[in-house]
Amino acid sequence: MSTVMTKRPDEVLDYVFDFSRWLSSGDTIASVTGSISSTPPAGAVATAAIDSTSNTGTTATAWVSAGIDGETAEVKVKAVTTLGRTKDACFRLRIKECC
Repeated sequence: MSTVMTKRPDEVLDYVFDFSRWLSSGDTIASVTGSISSTPPAGAVATAAIDSTSNTGTTATAWVSAGIDGETAEVKVKAVTTLGRTKDACFRLRIKECC
């Protein structure tokens, strides 16, 4: 996992994962689930959350909200296709109060 994104605690942002190069001919995304695993700063409680997920057939979107300054999270989206394939995509998310 080499991609690192940054968001502010008060932002609600959508993160899009493009699975089109991975999908074989005639296969599309049937369902998407999202998960988030966070590490807060010492003495704090993790608050970053995935509010919802959706898909277009070739892309998956995760809407992420909240978080506290200094929190680091791993955001993962799991796509299941109409032909029964399963693929995970993930990135690291850093929560930072100010640019």
